[in-house]
Amino acid sequence: MEPDLDDTVRAVPRPPVVPPGVDLDDTVARGSVAVPEGPPALVEPPVPVSRPLPVIVESPVSTVVPPASAPEPPPPHRVVFADGTEVALDVTLYVGRAPSAPRIHAGPQPRLVTLPSPGRELSATHLELKVVGGAVVASDMRSTNGTVVQLPGAAPRTLIRGESAVVVPGTRIDLGDGAVLDILPPRKTGKP
Repeated sequence: MEPDLDDTVRAVPRPPVVPPGVDLDDTVARGSVAVPEGPPALVEPPVPVSRPLPVIVESPVSTVVPPASAPEPPPPHRVVFADGTEVALDVTLYVGRAPSAPRIHAGPQPRLVTLPSPGRELSATHLELKVVGGAVVASDMRSTNGTVVQLPGAAPRTLIRGESAVVVPGTRIDLGDGAVLDILPPRKTGKP
């Protein structure tokens, strides 16, 4: 009969073979360790290597370059309202029947523009206009009736609560209740 090699046999592990009289639990120290008496000896740091000092040569002519003047900022876009009032878009504008600036805002103090709203169709703060990277952005400030934006040569589009759109000069924005405004380009400067 052949042995059955498929079966696994499990045996109890055997303890290691240790000669009699050897105790493996003790630490054995061989040789001797000298323990100095008193505080350790002070070690002197190495003597620094002397190096020559750098030579500074001053030129008789001043080489100080005056700081370049900052380039003049481009003139701002403008906004003209239905009554003919023109406002520069040099800071963020908040437009409505009783506008207020948000509690937290970055940059200079925004400008608040109050428009009459006999039918109370305008929201208190209805529209935000600001320049972002040279582009004018119109944002509906979660108004009740929305904001109608008409880009030049395009059909009118209503911005719904909180929506924003990039507008270009020639864009007409209708807030309702007769409150209409137009985006104008920056004024041309007299420079060639």
